[in-house]
Amino acid sequence: MEKRAFDRIPSNLHVRLCFENDINSGKLVNLSKNGIFINTKIFFPLKTQFEILLPLEEEILKIPVKVARLSKKDDIYDGIGAELLEPPLKYLEFVDNQSMGLKTKERKIKTFACSVCNHIAFDTAPINCPFCLGSIDNFADNSSVINILGNFKILTEFEKNHFPVITVSKEYGAARDCKHIDVRVNVGEIRHKMDIDDHIAFIDFYFNDMHLNKKCIARINLNCHIINPEATLRLNDATPGLLTVISNCNAHGSWITETTI
Repeated sequence: MEKRAFDRIPSNLHVRLCFENDINSGKLVNLSKNGIFINTKIFFPLKTQFEILLPLEEEILKIPVKVARLSKKDDIYDGIGAELLEPPLKYLEFVDNQSMGLKTKERKIKTFACSVCNHIAFDTAPINCPFCLGSIDNFADNSSVINILGNFKILTEFEKNHFPVITVSKEYGAARDCKHIDVRVNVGEIRHKMDIDDHIAFIDFYFNDMHLNKKCIARINLNCHIINPEATLRLNDATPGLLTVISNCNAHGSWITETTI
């Protein structure tokens, strides 16, 4: 197989496809400096030129492309591979930032995502989803999609806008015994916006000690119109362990941070 001129970077961004006066939706599956692949039910003939509208922080980036290939599943078109036509400088910078983000990830985690409620399960898919109660058939491997915090010092502004920031404080009694642990989470060192098309939909909490292996202990659902992307839990058990927090952005997928308590 011929090696690509540029590595493809996995993505999970919702985009718009604009052709003449028609605007359709799609999901960006991967991207590079010379090509993009989009999951969409819209069919364009080969060599058709159109624009992709990519939400990028505070602006919508217009990217001119040309259809290079079409993807089919069960005789139904489900994707478009597009060649970039004079990509904007901001797009190329965005690709560089995404590539750097991948390189900062220090480890891989085996994860599965529920297609109904987006709950993330670790290591193996559960028989039933703890939130929507859907079956194991609804879970798919998304290990290459979930965003893992690597070296915080070299994160891009976009990444700092999405990773959960965890603050842990302990309350002690008169005998200096730990009564409870408060866990506060803010989504983004730079707070994530809460617009209807780009907001934090929920925050999931997991705990791991000698008895539990990343068991989900809580989900906080957020209304984008009236709630900031933050949450606080009070743990009444002072058992030390690993706390895992996942923030889910409706436009940019799942972002994971971990800390010991």
